[in-house]
Amino acid sequence: MSVETRVVEQKGLKAVDVAVVAVLLAVGAVLRMFTPPFVGITPNFVIGMYCLAILLLRPKLAGIIGIGLVAAGVCQVTTKSLIPFLNFISEPVGAIMVGVLALIKAEFGILKYVRPFIITFIGTVASGLTYSSIMIQALTLNGKNAPAFAALIGVVLITALVNAVMVSILYFPLKAALGRSRE
Repeated sequence: MSVETRVVEQKGLKAVDVAVVAVLLAVGAVLRMFTPPFVGITPNFVIGMYCLAILLLRPKLAGIIGIGLVAAGVCQVTTKSLIPFLNFISEPVGAIMVGVLALIKAEFGILKYVRPFIITFIGTVASGLTYSSIMIQALTLNGKNAPAFAALIGVVLITALVNAVMVSILYFPLKAALGRSRE
């Protein structure tokens, strides 16, 4: 008699992974709602938290897009934006950017430690530039005064820096807590 071993391919995120995403997005929403503006800017911590979730869990493309769409939904509740539904475009773009960058195997030397910072910074900038570009076009086409692109870039870069620092601080302890230190 032989024992047959079958490997079942995982399709999607496990329940514990979904719980991790939910908690991180909830933390991002609370931070966004209760953090006072700094020089008129309240960073979008939800972006930082979905970047962290993607870096920790490394989901497949469908999971990445799902995280981006759920994050966009969370942003609807916490936003102070002119056109909030644009998050349904910008957050999946940012999430996909993070997912693609997370695929690059570069875990050596100092790069191992700055990688979460770099990926989060780029992912936040991708989301922010997508949102800002579409918003300016939509407002201009409707004959409304759009905010200056340079001002929006400042907001995006400050948010990207804040998110990158936050994710850099949280990534390694959470990775160890989730038992993913060897991945």
